[in-house]
Amino acid sequence: YFSKSAYEKEMRTTADKYLAQPTIQVTDENYMEVMEVLYDYPQEFEGKKIEFTGFVYNDPSHEDSQFLFRFGIIHCIADSGVYGLLTTGAPQHFENNTWIHAKGTLSIEYHKQLKQSLPVLHITDCQTITKPDNPYVYRVF
Repeated sequence: YFSKSAYEKEMRTTADKYLAQPTIQVTDENYMEVMEVLYDYPQEFEGKKIEFTGFVYNDPSHEDSQFLFRFGIIHCIADSGVYGLLTTGAPQHFENNTWIHAKGTLSIEYHKQLKQSLPVLHITDCQTITKPDNPYVYRVF
C-alpha cells in the first residue's frame, strides 16, 4: 500500500488547478507555486499558454535564448534564489537584468549544458516593463 504525502496531494491539486486554466497568469502571489508545479509535472504543462514577468539572464550557451527569473524566498532571505523559465523566440535581444512581461507556449526541451530537460517558454509576445517595487516573490504556505 502506497500513501501519498500531504505535500504530494497538495501539489497534485495545485497542478490540476492551473492545468484547467486556458492561460496561466503568473502573478507575484502565485509565482513560486506555479514554478513548482511546472517543474514537478513538466510534461502535463507542455503546450499550455503562460504569461509572466521577470528579469532577463542571457543563456551563455545559447545566443537565441534567455532565462526569465524572479528572486524567490521560501522561508527567509538565506534560502533565496532565482526561479523562472528558459525562454526562446523573443523578438529582440534584451540586456541582462532587463525586466520583461512575456507570453508564450510551454514545451519541454533538453538543455545540453545543464544535462536535463527543462520547461521552455516559446515567447509569442513580450514587452519591457519597469522593475517592480518588490522584485521578490515568496512561497506562501
